[in-house]
Amino acid sequence: MSATVLQRLSGILVGYFGVEADEVRPETTFAELDLDSLAIVEFALVAEKEFGISIGEDEVSPRARVRDALDMLAAKGIRGDA
Repeated sequence: MSATVLQRLSGILVGYFGVEADEVRPETTFAELDLDSLAIVEFALVAEKEFGISIGEDEVSPRARVRDALDMLAAKGIRGDA
């Protein structure tokens, strides 16, 4: 069974940025996960590779919630078990 998009995002945050898995919730902001502007750029690059899409620099920010990233990915066609 494929991992959900949230699980894949959580994997990026845990594996690359040292975030605790239980901290990754849809309503949590990236700032609350201690990702600053530089880390967000790195996160976007890793997510681009993971999902095979392009993410503009204005599409994610430290103030964005994990849910916002999920919504952005869904708008790019990444849904469910994709």
